[in-house]
Amino acid sequence: MRRRTLLRGVVTAGLAAAGGAATVRPAAASTDYLVVVVEQAANQIQRFSNGTTDWNGTPGWYWSAPATDTWRLLSDAKRRVTANWDDVLVCCANGSSSTGGRAAMVRESDKAVIWTAVVPGNPHSVERIDGHGAVVTASSKARVFGDAYQSGGGINLFVPSTHGGLPPTSYADSISVGFSGAHGVLWDDANELLLAIGDKELRAYRLVTDAGDIITGLTLVATLTFSGTGHDLQPDYASEDVFYTVGGDATNPDHGVWKTRPVYDAATGTWSFAAPTRLHDWYYTKSFSRLPDGTEFWVDAPSAATWWNDTVGFSGRADSVRTGAKFYKARFWSHVLT
Repeated sequence: MRRRTLLRGVVTAGLAAAGGAATVRPAAASTDYLVVVVEQAANQIQRFSNGTTDWNGTPGWYWSAPATDTWRLLSDAKRRVTANWDDVLVCCANGSSSTGGRAAMVRESDKAVIWTAVVPGNPHSVERIDGHGAVVTASSKARVFGDAYQSGGGINLFVPSTHGGLPPTSYADSISVGFSGAHGVLWDDANELLLAIGDKELRAYRLVTDAGDIITGLTLVATLTFSGTGHDLQPDYASEDVFYTVGGDATNPDHGVWKTRPVYDAATGTWSFAAPTRLHDWYYTKSFSRLPDGTEFWVDAPSAATWWNDTVGFSGRADSVRTGAKFYKARFWSHVLT
């Protein structure tokens, strides 16, 4: 039986709010959970409890990215459970090198980098495909010569040649799929779909595998279109829904935080996305999800020119603040596959 990534439970409905800030929030959390963030001022992955509002001081767990050009501007981190490498943090960084950014797996127990590769473009998101060991990145632009960029971007899959192995360390050996403005990737283990978001589209891909169950490509099976650039894509840990965020000001009718879910039609053998529902009328949300008890949490940038905040918002209580921090993404730490 396949393990399920999207945790089940009772959904606390989100209430729309205007002007980039919530006016009504669900009840306060009854359980403390651990939240992992990428913090770009120190260029660290950091872990905190959602039960506290003062996030100053030493984080409960942290890892500092190497001081190299490819590791500048950490942009995503997700904790994943692996069979061979213990619990890991898959992470990526935009980078400032002419060769691209960086992706890695960092072991939680000793903070060792057990796998890393240079990634083309400016990777904004990373994921690991459970059961296959592949690491996936999404870059919103494609790197060209020198330190210039070209339009486009896409998804790169670093696929082990054997089950239980580590992925290749060269993107020349990866599987690449073009996707303009790619910003987010998420492995939906329940449906065995790779979800991705970028300019004007949310996509669902099926894995293409060979006789040995090694990934050889992707097949696009569903799209959901919208206006603007999709920024983040995360599961709702209190239901089977997924959340996505779209950037833009009041001139973009599709800005804000939305929820949907993949839907399979057994009669036709086709996939689609459920009609999306807007939860919040916010403009520059960089990440958004719900904890298993229904508590919403997010990073909402203050302006179009700023992509970070020193605050992680939580529904039902005062927000958590770390003085001088530049939080870009916030994720649920535990993410236990069941």
